[in-house]
Amino acid sequence: MPPAYSIIVRVSAGLVCCRCKGALAEEVGGLHCTSCDLDFPVSNGIADFSGGVYYDNFPGPEVLSEENRRGLENESEGARIEDFYLPHLDRIAAERGIPRAALRVLDSGCGNGESVDVLNRHGIDAWGHDLSALRKWQWRGRGRRDRLVVADGASLPFAGGFFGAVIASGVLEHIGVSESGGLRYEVRPLPERDELRRRYLAELIRVLAQGGFLFLDFPNGSFPIDFWHGTSPGGARFHPPGEGFLPTLSQVRSLCRQIDLLLVARTRSPEGRLRFNQVSSHWYGPLFRAPMAGFFRLMSVKPLRFLAATALNPYLVIEIRQRRPVR
Repeated sequence: MPPAYSIIVRVSAGLVCCRCKGALAEEVGGLHCTSCDLDFPVSNGIADFSGGVYYDNFPGPEVLSEENRRGLENESEGARIEDFYLPHLDRIAAERGIPRAALRVLDSGCGNGESVDVLNRHGIDAWGHDLSALRKWQWRGRGRRDRLVVADGASLPFAGGFFGAVIASGVLEHIGVSESGGLRYEVRPLPERDELRRRYLAELIRVLAQGGFLFLDFPNGSFPIDFWHGTSPGGARFHPPGEGFLPTLSQVRSLCRQIDLLLVARTRSPEGRLRFNQVSSHWYGPLFRAPMAGFFRLMSVKPLRFLAATALNPYLVIEIRQRRPVR
């Protein structure tokens, strides 16, 4: 006998099978792909396409210390949206001649999911994904957890061209590398690093509509100091140019050429993207904060925008879109 599931297809919800990209039917407790004969559980309104394979090991909240809980409570993923990305999304909507509400956005690697709530509160149809068991547990408190999915960035459960804009903040550098913490932060590139990063970017491009925008942001691999990865938040970590961890603009452009020769990657000033809260907790923070904020502001001025693409800029924001083919 055929399996017992309803024939309600979730086309309106935007979810498809992460493997074959086919339609899903709604079952009790989950979603079912008839083509692949795969089941994807849904709990607390959150669809899980991970197959039980997460990038972290989180058996439950009982393993969290008080310090861990305070750290999670102090996360502010909404700040990067309201301070930086919302104005860019408004610009995109204006360029396309559509209202903000008509712009559908994906936050790839959305962390605690706050960004999705914030975007939806501002009238933007927003979704988010992550591949974390911790985040899946954390999302239970989100208002729009129905728009949060557990999924690998290289195999997303969305139809092609579903989003007008995709944002990936602090994600690309963690793909294709092995990281370890402790008394000293250590990272090394895996042999397949470039291929894994290419697959991830190609999937983000796949779900992007024609004429859509992809935003990547992360510490600049060409800048010799990394303030975002280390043994303490905001701690300065010096790294050699050939470390193979933090991407550079030239590496991103190379990956784009491998995916589609019509893709154009340009830098934007990171002004407004960072609040310098973590680095300010160190003795050098107050010395660094004001000059760097001023430098970011200079990079927003048209004659000096080229500085955002140089090794003088510690934090890259890259905007990628498809160039229109020549007729």
